[in-house]
Amino acid sequence: MLIRIRYKDGRIDLMPSERLDEMIVMSEIEEFERNSGWVVLGKDPLRSTLRGRYAGPERRRSRR
Repeated sequence: MLIRIRYKDGRIDLMPSERLDEMIVMSEIEEFERNSGWVVLGKDPLRSTLRGRYAGPERRRSRR
């Protein structure tokens, strides 16, 4: 799947989702787009195995 990203110089591009973690860790991008809108790195919560555990609010529903 392709994800829309915004580089630090303002350019917008599409990249394979498999490369997103790598680009974030290397500080190559400033934002990426989710279905809910743009995610600002350093401001919005992120999930990734490369960056450690997710620190945002729990949004999954409990299955009982």
